[in-house]
Amino acid sequence: MDLESILRRRRKDLVVAAKATVDRGGRSPKPSQLSRLIAVCGEATCTEEIENYLRYQGSRDNQPWDPRFVESVISGVQASLLSLDAEKLTGTDRDRLRTAAWRTYAVFLARAYTFARASEARR
Repeated sequence: MDLESILRRRRKDLVVAAKATVDRGGRSPKPSQLSRLIAVCGEATCTEEIENYLRYQGSRDNQPWDPRFVESVISGVQASLLSLDAEKLTGTDRDRLRTAAWRTYAVFLARAYTFARASEARR
């Protein structure tokens, strides 16, 4: 089975995980930083690169990302990544599938964040 088909079956899990991450709250980054995360996910060759980027952002002096939110983002996608591991892929295919899942999750995270922020502004 091709990687896109495998990921397509897991999209609901990624949507739910992204919404749950945003619902947990915490000081979230600005929309431009979420866009940058999506770009980083598109360039990454492994999930460790993405996690490294997020932890770096959370540790910077001006902290565009709250460290607690960073850990929430990372843990939010972990269950979905573990379920992808059940596909028994190895090497490059495994890394490609996992980074594609991160990219999808980051898009859903940005959408959930945008909705939550708009809803909050209406109150």
